[in-house]
Amino acid sequence: MSKDVVRSVAELEETVGSRPPATILKSIGHLDDHCREFLARSPYVIASVFEDGEARIQGIGAPAVAAPDRLDLPGLTYGTAGDPIGVVALVPGYGETIRVNGRIGLDGGPHVRVEEAFLHCARCVTRSGLWEDLPGDREPLDVAVGRGPDLDAVPGARELLARSPFVALGTVDASGAADVSPKGDPAGLVRALDAATLAIPDRPGNRRTDTFHNLLERPEIALLALVPGAEVVLEVRGRARVTRDEELRERLVVQRNVPKVAVLVDVTSVELREDPALARLWSAQERVAPDELPKAALIWTDHTKLNETHGPANAARVY
Repeated sequence: MSKDVVRSVAELEETVGSRPPATILKSIGHLDDHCREFLARSPYVIASVFEDGEARIQGIGAPAVAAPDRLDLPGLTYGTAGDPIGVVALVPGYGETIRVNGRIGLDGGPHVRVEEAFLHCARCVTRSGLWEDLPGDREPLDVAVGRGPDLDAVPGARELLARSPFVALGTVDASGAADVSPKGDPAGLVRALDAATLAIPDRPGNRRTDTFHNLLERPEIALLALVPGAEVVLEVRGRARVTRDEELRERLVVQRNVPKVAVLVDVTSVELREDPALARLWSAQERVAPDELPKAALIWTDHTKLNETHGPANAARVY
């Protein structure tokens, strides 16, 4: 399989395509009114932090926007001031997610010093069926908390992965810019090839391909897997690479869709833990009505206009 590992940007773009310029224009350098309204409705975010050369990822309840350049995360337990951090925010019942990247600040409590914000397309949420059922309609997940070096060392880890339709991948590039990318598919999105190797297929989405570009520069990765209705999460950490291996990709087919690439994770740490903050995410009372938030097309148009007026917010990042 090593001969099929993607090792350069040229190989990556030959396989999955280059980043369309429009994806850059949809990214802004602060939290505008759209972002602030979205985050005000979000009861739960997933944050990935890079400290001492290692990736960590966690769910956090009750985020709060304190200013256009600051997102408060009172439950953040990883990282120190200045460490890179990426965040993806979920709103119950809403397809799109908001992604926020920046650096950790600790004055006045843990927060993100915002450097980049953008709306992620709804395809991953749609494919996962995240909001299709109410929590009571799901089969309960019976697992116990624990940690270990691989899946078999943590009872219930394999079951949670098999039931999970939604994960978030935390990576960072060589410059220290962090990112959290949401992924969705029917249950079993992440395949355990063995106790210490995971495969994650790529599906069409916003075409930013941040995760792949980051892994070409730094292999550290952290993954957080959710199961709708369950108040437990699975954090997996390790080192990853992007592969075009045809046999593996054929094993990851969904509805005749064979992924162009997959992320292979060599697992170094597994932790299954309780996360009470998820209760609000799955609550029927927290779900928004279809017209309670602006349409994605409007948000993208407004964000693009900001960049056409002031220049791309992330022009310093190399695409």
